[in-house]
Amino acid sequence: MLSNAVAAALAGQAAVVVADATVALTDVLASLRTVSPDDAVIVLILPDVSAIDRAMLLAALGPLAIELAPRRIAAIDVTTNAATERVIAAGQYLASACSITGQSLRVT
Repeated sequence: MLSNAVAAALAGQAAVVVADATVALTDVLASLRTVSPDDAVIVLILPDVSAIDRAMLLAALGPLAIELAPRRIAAIDVTTNAATERVIAAGQYLASACSITGQSLRVT
């Protein structure tokens, strides 16, 4: 499963919050607020998230980064058939880039 592989690859580097069709958008936002302020957070937006929820998450990323600072928040917007290795590489980049917050990468 993609979310498990990403979480395992980023263990110790960043917390991973998964957004998929089974999780309400409000629960994703609540999860972001519970992560330790010292941790970076990667929001993994899986392909089955509805278009409206995806758009809202991506639009909220910048304001959330401001609200939750100094915690760094970034998102990986995963498309259908994206290779697991590419998603992990994007997560590792975002987790290690100390000056990046409030940004998203789309992985195809």
